[in-house]
Amino acid sequence: MSRLVLATADTEFEGRVRTAFKGEFDEQLRFWRDELLTDEPNHMSRHLAQDGVEVVALGPGLSDEAAIELARAFDSTRPDISVVIVAEPSTDLLQSALHAGARDVIAPDAPTPVLKAAIERAFEAANARRVAFDADEAALDAPRVIATLCPKGGAGKTTVSSNLALGLAHVAPGEVVIVDLDLQFGDVASALGIKPEGTFSEAVKNLAKLDATRLKANLTHHDSGLFVLCAPATPTEVDDLTVEHVQKVLQLLSEAFRYVVIDTASGLDEYTLAALEYATDLIVLSATDIPSIRSTQKEIDALRVLGRPEQRWHFVLNRADAKTGLTIGAIETAVGVSVDVAIPSSRAVPLSLNHGTPVIENDPRAPVSLAMAQLVRRMAPQLNGNGDAKASAFWRRGK
Repeated sequence: MSRLVLATADTEFEGRVRTAFKGEFDEQLRFWRDELLTDEPNHMSRHLAQDGVEVVALGPGLSDEAAIELARAFDSTRPDISVVIVAEPSTDLLQSALHAGARDVIAPDAPTPVLKAAIERAFEAANARRVAFDADEAALDAPRVIATLCPKGGAGKTTVSSNLALGLAHVAPGEVVIVDLDLQFGDVASALGIKPEGTFSEAVKNLAKLDATRLKANLTHHDSGLFVLCAPATPTEVDDLTVEHVQKVLQLLSEAFRYVVIDTASGLDEYTLAALEYATDLIVLSATDIPSIRSTQKEIDALRVLGRPEQRWHFVLNRADAKTGLTIGAIETAVGVSVDVAIPSSRAVPLSLNHGTPVIENDPRAPVSLAMAQLVRRMAPQLNGNGDAKASAFWRRGK
């Protein structure tokens, strides 16, 4: 079986793909059965996902509804395979495709260079996912320190961080802590709807005597089982905080918790740079407007210098379906990193922020919540296999 599978009856399209790749694929590419239109999607996805398959193109010839259901089945059972949908693009179809976990929507008559570039991006994403999954399997029980990074404010960094932390708390209750490292203006407490029982500045008043017990006494407990180290009550308290305070706190938390989520300030301040020393995972977040993309490109260039080779990267595109004139492919080309999770726009997000309830709890079946669930599964690899049934049920109940 080829690394690329075309789920279509269209022999002309197969010929165009072969021409685009100039003989790179000598094996059979096209897989077609009439049951593709009617059979249970999970069953058909297993037929398509043979050994060695990295990319599956759905169509042309499949209805949009059938392609979306198949894409959703792949996202659930084989997230290591990249799926593209070959159909006439539209805003509604692209939005539905992203919600279902597909990589892209390609027009059947797209110019050969465009067709080839889209499939090549899908291969790159499949390879990145496979490397990440292999690393996750090897480090299934290893602690994860996850830093959420964004060069500009207003892109939804705290929303992503708080929903990720809450989602992980459903996987490992009592073993997850989120640190609000936006020490001047952090609002993780507000996003989670909690009243701080202690703050960062209170926790580190006596650094020489700070240990895990004293630190935990300043954590705020959320009903989900999540622990929170809240930002100082006033911006002026930050004047007394140093990089050494941040380093000590992260050292103790990484030894005491299975998952540490760090909601950093915008940009790369000294506290964020200190957090990079402890991070096993970097979530690079961007919105889809041109200023955000340009800033993200600069941040990624800096992280390539400052980061460590063993750190896992996760590029998250927020409001990915916003009508900005930029496609996901164009954004990936600009920043030089493939999008791992595309989060759609949703009115549910500001409503959840106003209520102080993260959207994954306020509206778990919303497309934005399902996108958050994809990010949780990247951090909790047991949900991709035969992990805890209760936790898996929580994340799959909206599907």
